[in-house]
Amino acid sequence: MAYIKEDKFGKIKVQVVNNQAAADLLVYVTKNRSEAKDKDEIWYFGEKSGVTKIKFVDNFGDLKLFYVKSKSQAKWRKAHKLQKRIG
Repeated sequence: MAYIKEDKFGKIKVQVVNNQAAADLLVYVTKNRSEAKDKDEIWYFGEKSGVTKIKFVDNFGDLKLFYVKSKSQAKWRKAHKLQKRIG
C-alpha cells in the first residue's frame, strides 16, 4: 500500500524533480487513505503502521518523482526496480 511516512532513516530515498520528463513516477497525493491502497502512484501520508518509509533527498534518489494534480495523471513513466514495492 502506498501509505507513506517521511522518516530520516527511510529505506527509499526520494528526489522530487521539477520536470515531469525527469521523473520515474508521477504521484498524486490523496487525503483518503483507502484511495492509496495497493497503488504505487497514489500516496497517502500518515503515521499508521504498514507504511512505506521514505527519505526526501536533494540528489541521487532511488526514485525521482513529480507531483501531479489529478489521479488520472499518476503513473510510472518507465519500468523501475521499485514498481509494485511502494504500494
